[in-house]
Amino acid sequence: MGTTTTATRCAAVTAALTLLLGAAACGGDDPPRRDGRADASASPSQPVVPEPAPGDHRLTIEGRTGAYELHAPPGYRPGRKVPLVVAIHYRGADAAMMRAVTRLDAKADQEGFLVAYPCCGGSEDVGFVRTMVEHLVRTWDVDPDRIYATGMSAGATMAYRLAMEAPDLFAAIAPVSGGLTGGQPASVAAQRPARSVSVVSFIGADDRMADALEIRLGQWRREYGCVERPVTWVDRAKTVNRVVSTCPGGTEVVGYTVNGMGHRWPGGAEVGLGAPDTAIVATDLIWDFFAAHPRRPA
Repeated sequence: MGTTTTATRCAAVTAALTLLLGAAACGGDDPPRRDGRADASASPSQPVVPEPAPGDHRLTIEGRTGAYELHAPPGYRPGRKVPLVVAIHYRGADAAMMRAVTRLDAKADQEGFLVAYPCCGGSEDVGFVRTMVEHLVRTWDVDPDRIYATGMSAGATMAYRLAMEAPDLFAAIAPVSGGLTGGQPASVAAQRPARSVSVVSFIGADDRMADALEIRLGQWRREYGCVERPVTWVDRAKTVNRVVSTCPGGTEVVGYTVNGMGHRWPGGAEVGLGAPDTAIVATDLIWDFFAAHPRRPA
């Protein structure tokens, strides 16, 4: 899995992770886009408050400059509790690219959940996401016990931030090709949230930051007192392995390592940073994990 117990290597690698991925809320240094599209994020529209209904919507938050896109499946009906997935794109992409790479809208249509895509332009942070989620709970009947977040690259870093800074909102997160930045906290007990959040992680073995991401995922397991099970292979060709860890409070941490893949979204569409030829489809595994991990009592 590429992990090590050597303190010196851990510090060096995590420092490199901080430099290369950055601490942006919704972006990081990613390879150039392969589809030739412009990198600029969409400009926020005029404030619109659509009536809750199936389809695609663009919403703004009063008092903030950011916007977000919301996909509601055909079976959505106001008054019925529905899960929510917050999907955060990588730098150099936008909400439209995140939708194309992950194909989360199609999964939402099959399984009946909402997907919110923050349109990142530098103003979005944990406070923005919290306000967005709380609005959707009040007005779109989002189930407070089934709120989740995923992201890619530094969008994955943002997903970790949501787990640490808003554990009262999120039941589980799914970071893809990204992770925590910075080194081990000096006082884990002082900084760790009281409520733990389940995590399913996807890392390409050929990603230039694979070792750093694996190290920080291991630190996350230790910080939350998780018990790690043996590594297992997912496919017969042994291209993907998985480690499942059980944690106090009924949460889990599951890590997938994809051999032969770099900084990509496993099983994603052949656009942007999608990797269509992997043995697993991250979007399917993410939703299965989310569905099995609703928020538990603190």
